[in-house]
Amino acid sequence: MKILGVSGSLRADSHNTALLRCAARHLPEGVELEVWDGLRGVPPYDEDDDVDPAPQAVAAFRAALAGADAVLFSTPEYNSSIPGQLKNALDWASRPYATNVLRNLPVAVVG
Repeated sequence: MKILGVSGSLRADSHNTALLRCAARHLPEGVELEVWDGLRGVPPYDEDDDVDPAPQAVAAFRAALAGADAVLFSTPEYNSSIPGQLKNALDWASRPYATNVLRNLPVAVVG
């Protein structure tokens, strides 16, 4: 089983990224957690840019999600919500609505 770990923090010394790395060391045999570190490169969502092929960073995020059996988001709370860069990446991943890579993908959130 492959779990994709996505940190909502861009900080180099992020506690949330450290939490994902710690989780990766404590998984049972046969379960792998890959930390995805491309959040910074995902451009602001713009429907005019949501074409095929997608921007490279978006395509990489979608491919990483499609290749995972589950996703673990580790995110700080900013102003009673998730960080804007994570929300932006989720906007890209949630399209097209009917066939997006998040459909039926188990997700958990920690922070």
